[in-house]
Amino acid sequence: MHKDCKASECKISKIIIFKNGGFIQNIIPDDNGFYSFINNESILEIEDMNFDNYLDFRIIKEIPAEYPFPYLFWIYNSETELFEKNTDYEKIISPTIDYEKKLIISYWHDYIPYYIDYYKLIDGIPTLIERYITKPNKDKIVQVETWKLVEGELKLISTNDK
Repeated sequence: MHKDCKASECKISKIIIFKNGGFIQNIIPDDNGFYSFINNESILEIEDMNFDNYLDFRIIKEIPAEYPFPYLFWIYNSETELFEKNTDYEKIISPTIDYEKKLIISYWHDYIPYYIDYYKLIDGIPTLIERYITKPNKDKIVQVETWKLVEGELKLISTNDK
């Protein structure tokens, strides 16, 4: 990974993939940017994001950002043995992988409200199947809205006081 920095701002200009000491692939990421003090472990995340038992990776797209930790994603294609950029995953903010349930969970907020999103891979595409929104109502009582995917559309199922 080539990290280029100017003053306090950095970007990843190139990712070089090797396997068993041999060159496999050069990846030139789209625009990305982050502060120079962010450690390398936070910039690049390597894990199986599509539950196929092959490692994939993502890099920070931009910090500061409108939402916490947006990423650029590359998913390993076992047929070509190369990493392919995948924009379908970019809608997932700060992903956490639940390997047991085969879900991708996103915890994020837009100041207030707070969101917990659950994505399931449907035909290889991460699809939002469940969302919980925690926010105060007009009487300043904290409520949790439960949204679920019903017949291909996210629908409000319930609203409960917390």
